[in-house]
Amino acid sequence: MSLVLFSIGNPGPSNRHSTGHIMLKLLLENYSSTVKQLVPKSTYSMTSNADNSLIFIKSNTYMNESAKAWNKVISNEKLPNGSIVIILYDDFENDIPSVKLSKFKKNESHNGVKNLMTVMQNETSYLILKLGIGIGPKPAQASKATMSSWVLSPFTLEQKQTIMSQSFDLCLFYLQQIAEAGGEMGDVGKFDVRVKKQWKREKNGVD
Repeated sequence: MSLVLFSIGNPGPSNRHSTGHIMLKLLLENYSSTVKQLVPKSTYSMTSNADNSLIFIKSNTYMNESAKAWNKVISNEKLPNGSIVIILYDDFENDIPSVKLSKFKKNESHNGVKNLMTVMQNETSYLILKLGIGIGPKPAQASKATMSSWVLSPFTLEQKQTIMSQSFDLCLFYLQQIAEAGGEMGDVGKFDVRVKKQWKREKNGVD
């Protein structure tokens, strides 16, 4: 079983909309002893460990064209059948430092996820999951224009440090739990709740 970490976000300066890429970079640095640096390949960049059990892919397209990157990956690469593909993205519905694992839903509000859904929702060769990294709290009663400018705004230093520490630690814990479960997670929503409870127990030193 292989874990494929696929980050989406805009190219250019780092901001809230780049959180998926920020997290992929942090995870890549964590596994740097066994995984080489990303290799640019037009619309995406990619690397993996020696046995392909852990694969890192970064979309190099704009967020709302993320499907182009995935289509190129599928046409150019031979991802192992049965892989668990985890989309790393900025989750504006949840606050820093929360992390949430889920499947596609009918009415996706995130443009990048919505675009990916057009090519991934009927995928049968892989299990597709979303790992949203909280970037909120979002502006209260924000209009579409307000939200657009907010997601493209930079994090404060404190927020970025929290993501690089607390959000990263939680993401890493999720990946460990997913790897242990393999494809046998059952209901993903219930699995997400169990992981959060287990994380809290371990953080509080409770067996």
